[in-house]
Amino acid sequence: MKVQVNGALLRFTDYRRVITIAAPTVEAALTALADQYQPLRKVLFDREGKVRATHRIFLNGAPLERDELFSPVGLQPTAVFRLAFNGAGQWLGRNAISHRRLVSEHKTGFVIWSASFISDRPVSFFDADCLEMRVMGRVCGDGTQFACEGQVRGSFGTAAHVQATCVPLRLDGDAALSGVPARLCPEVMASFLPDEIEALPHRSPVPGLRAVVAREGTLLARHETQFTIHRHQCEVADQWFWPEAASLASGGREDLISAVADSVPTLRHALGTTVRRLDLLFNRPFFLFDQGVVVSTAHQWKGRLVFIHELVGTEDDQARALAIEQFAAAGASWN
Repeated sequence: MKVQVNGALLRFTDYRRVITIAAPTVEAALTALADQYQPLRKVLFDREGKVRATHRIFLNGAPLERDELFSPVGLQPTAVFRLAFNGAGQWLGRNAISHRRLVSEHKTGFVIWSASFISDRPVSFFDADCLEMRVMGRVCGDGTQFACEGQVRGSFGTAAHVQATCVPLRLDGDAALSGVPARLCPEVMASFLPDEIEALPHRSPVPGLRAVVAREGTLLARHETQFTIHRHQCEVADQWFWPEAASLASGGREDLISAVADSVPTLRHALGTTVRRLDLLFNRPFFLFDQGVVVSTAHQWKGRLVFIHELVGTEDDQARALAIEQFAAAGASWN
């Protein structure tokens, strides 16, 4: 990114008018510029780290407001998914049956099938002293699914919603906890209250959403990002921890935008604003040292920027998971 400095600020940059900064957003560029020219920091930023009101910032000739430069990007879906997973485990243990007893006494496990994250509002460090995760669980599809729904709340209200649906497995009894899909047994079903059991299964919106975006949207860019699954990304049995799918999708989006930002500048908006919705659909897991590629495409659709990510295993060239991120386009409202 090229930063053009004018007026009295020139003396703080050794009178260099145009400076090239390797940064994906205006906020990051200004921060890097202040790091490079230390005397500029006190002149450019106030005590709260915001651009002083006396300065005007322009992006591609258009003026930017201060909240457009340093707006919080909100809670990260990966962090929320991890908290929700923990909360769901606690809810299950307190209200029905613990995960440990499911495995040890009933030879039953859960594998993630779908998940979603919906942001209600951005959250900054100063919005609350703490956040609260509220989670509730239920059985769907007459015992063929276990679903949980959660809210992230603060003193200001609800910040985000999260939903995840798992499929029960009948475990084979090996150390890898391998198994096959199976309905929850009657003893486990009896652990749930009647109003915690639904006959209808949960349906993922991912296949339909992907089809409509491909049909009605405008393709803006495509990019591939390679990755390897390491142990810090795994849980038990050296199998990836499913929230990593959100992290890999986010990394694929950032790499895509970095690669094409000069030719498709509208995509930069998705680096400095809150992801409004993220939907995940899983086919099969990755395991330790598996190699894969995130195949990312960016689309313009109904006033939104939509990023579709296929997480493909390089060994079999099969999609293991699909992620769809949605952002409100710059200047557009979210419907």
